[in-house]
Amino acid sequence: MFKINKIAAGIALAGSVSALIPMVSYAAESLALEEVTVTARKRTESLQDVPLSVTAITSQLQNSAVKNIKDLQNYVPNVSIDTTPASSAASISIRGISFQEPDKSLDPPVGVILDGVYLGTAAGQILDNFDLERIEVLRGPQGTLFGKNTIAGAINVVRTAPTKELGAKVKFGVGDFGQKEVKAVVNTPLTERGGLKFYVNKSESDGFINNSNAGGDIGGTDFEQIGVTAAFDVTDNFDISLTVEHIKDDTEMGAWANFNDFTTLPCLVSVGVFGPYAGVAGEGCMDFDANSDENNSSMNTPNVASATNDFIGLTMNWTLGDWQLTSITGHVERQESFDLEYDASSVEFLNITGSSDYEQFSQEFRINGNLTEAITLTAGVYYWDSEFRQDQTSHDMWGYLGFTGDTHQTLNNTGSNTATSLFASADIQLSDALVLNLGGRYTEEEKTFRAANVGFYSDSLGVLVPDGPYQDFSQKWSEFSPRAALQYTVNDDMMVFTSFAKGFKSGGYFARSTVVDGDGYDPETVETFELGLKSEWMDNRVRMNVTAFMTDYNNKQEEIIIFAGDPPSANTVVRNASSVEMKGLELELTAVVSSKLNMYFNAGLLDSNYSEFIADINGDGVDTDNSGLKLRNAPETTIAIGADYVVPTSFGEVAAHYSYRWADEYQTIFSNHPLGKVDSIGTHNASIDLVVGEDYTLSLYGRNLTDERYARVVIIPNFTHFGQYNAPRHFGADFTVNF
Repeated sequence: MFKINKIAAGIALAGSVSALIPMVSYAAESLALEEVTVTARKRTESLQDVPLSVTAITSQLQNSAVKNIKDLQNYVPNVSIDTTPASSAASISIRGISFQEPDKSLDPPVGVILDGVYLGTAAGQILDNFDLERIEVLRGPQGTLFGKNTIAGAINVVRTAPTKELGAKVKFGVGDFGQKEVKAVVNTPLTERGGLKFYVNKSESDGFINNSNAGGDIGGTDFEQIGVTAAFDVTDNFDISLTVEHIKDDTEMGAWANFNDFTTLPCLVSVGVFGPYAGVAGEGCMDFDANSDENNSSMNTPNVASATNDFIGLTMNWTLGDWQLTSITGHVERQESFDLEYDASSVEFLNITGSSDYEQFSQEFRINGNLTEAITLTAGVYYWDSEFRQDQTSHDMWGYLGFTGDTHQTLNNTGSNTATSLFASADIQLSDALVLNLGGRYTEEEKTFRAANVGFYSDSLGVLVPDGPYQDFSQKWSEFSPRAALQYTVNDDMMVFTSFAKGFKSGGYFARSTVVDGDGYDPETVETFELGLKSEWMDNRVRMNVTAFMTDYNNKQEEIIIFAGDPPSANTVVRNASSVEMKGLELELTAVVSSKLNMYFNAGLLDSNYSEFIADINGDGVDTDNSGLKLRNAPETTIAIGADYVVPTSFGEVAAHYSYRWADEYQTIFSNHPLGKVDSIGTHNASIDLVVGEDYTLSLYGRNLTDERYARVVIIPNFTHFGQYNAPRHFGADFTVNF
């Protein structure tokens, strides 16, 4: 049964927030919210005219307390974003549809689009808040215009365009945990019709977790980004923009806490189950490890990692009469390597090294224009090609399992994905107030996979168990993703809409498994119905948008861990759940309270349940009823509130910014293990800016001001439990100069 009491509470709270707007100042001042434009439907439109659940983040990106894409959750209902332990990947949840698997063979359900280019892997999706014009968060399936793997929604990131004028912006930052940042954007004209934009971003920190074994703090960042954008108006009807970017990221891949217990091998090793233990008795167990908690780690060495990411994006626009033809070409290459201590303790039990190569190419051609006075059309074709190579080697633990101490196991695999699609979306003006939107996308795709069952090797003895022969697999799918919406303009300040949309996430073969699963997994689909209201009140001083939704989530893919092989070892496989039902409500309220004060409030309510889930999820060959499990990363309630207060001064202005987000408890582990429960949590962020003229800004900020802590824990059954804590309360300062 849906949480009616929570809906009522949310509406009541919205009413109380709107009541904060003083009617006296309303009569005395001529104030209004700025119009927000978005490209959520691949053409420029006012946010209030789009029959979609979309939130645009613009001015908030200038807030010094907003650091990266994870902070979007402070401004968007029913959205949760975190990093996953043991990776640099984003764990993004929209309306309870989430992802936390960094393997290149499994597609994320949330599309992150950078300057029109879809990023096909979750690694690298935690984009830094640097040189961004706006971020649009679209909730619900976006398959018609954005394609496959957007069943939860899409995050459309738009960077600033070259100004084609001489100027620069430089930011210097310092903060707790050795944080140091330098960011710069330089614009210059290039002929009368073009311009260049150069940008660079360097960030370092020591990390916020102390480790006595490593002799200091671990989990630090070391990030470098450099790029250039060239933009030209070649003619009055043709423009071009090319971005070339290189990222080098040597950020450590987490600093883990020990969550091992008597069901895991590091704990059992440290209490002598496998023979005399030379270290401190019990130090492999969470309950007896004095050097592991939310501020400390007992790992022997840092989790070293390195990644490079090369991005090329080319956009061309031709105006042909009443039509615009757009071409977007994207190319991404990413290389990663890592050396991780999975036992998360002083016990040298499980160390894993590995590397991966990933490459993608995409090409989109689309047209926008008016077929008739009553019909507006967006249509196009899209091509996608990607491939990956991965390897990882496990060390140390095999000596405790009957092999020699120098035994290791290496997993190698490759895969590819090609897809082509046709799409169209038309707005049909049925009357002055009524518009029908019809759209659809037809996609054909193929995936290939090459891998072998993995054996065992000893540095001293050679081959112990040989690898199996390489096996090649391929599979093809075709899917149609329709969308229909009806919007009715009540008056100049109010619009209501209802819509239906369907999207799909690809099937495939999960690569990170020592025993090849040639059957693979099937595509999953999401169908969503929405009923929405978009409105502005009090001469556009108050903006209130509300959406109710119902979702059917079919053949849901779940990555789970089972034991397989001879001898058996832990393997991650993907299974299709039967179905999930979701429903919820989202409220967004923004208000100009006075000439100095703006406020916002949003709330998301979510009810999500497996309606049927009969499957073998532990590898014992027995199908069980798992419909009582809670979905991961799906808090029932999220609430956010914030304010911006600006006071003009004789030298410029002083501005204060505040945001608060509260999220209900939720699960992060598929099996609903108690270690996966994250309790309800509320976090406060704030900053203050001192602006001198138009050229100098000094900002002081604080994040997680009440020092709320939680851990995301990963369980590899019987082998190890490890977790990553969020950052504690911390402070920093930025100084920005505009030239």
